[in-house]
Amino acid sequence: MQTKTEFDSSAPMSTPTPTPITMLARLLAMAQRYQKEGQDRQATEMFWMLVDEHADTPQAKAAKEALLALAESYERTGNLHMARSMYERLMDLEA
Repeated sequence: MQTKTEFDSSAPMSTPTPTPITMLARLLAMAQRYQKEGQDRQATEMFWMLVDEHADTPQAKAAKEALLALAESYERTGNLHMARSMYERLMDLEA
C-alpha cells in the first residue's frame, strides 16, 4: 500500500495545456532571440506572423515595434529597398 507521500508512477501525469497567450509570448521570445542572434530573416518572418495572425494582442504590438526598429536599421545601413518595403507594409496595417 502506498502512503500519500509516495509517487504513483502508474497514475497518468497531466501536463498543463499552455494558453494561447503563453504560446504567443513564447513565439515572440523566439523571434527576439533570432534577432539577437543576428538571424533577422527568421525574426522578421515570426514578427510578421504575430502581426498578421494575432493582430489584437500585446505580442503583435511588440512585434510591430520590433519590425519598425528593423526597418529603421535597414534604412540606416543603406538597405533602402528593404526599409521601404517594411514601412509600407507596416502602414498598410494601420489602414
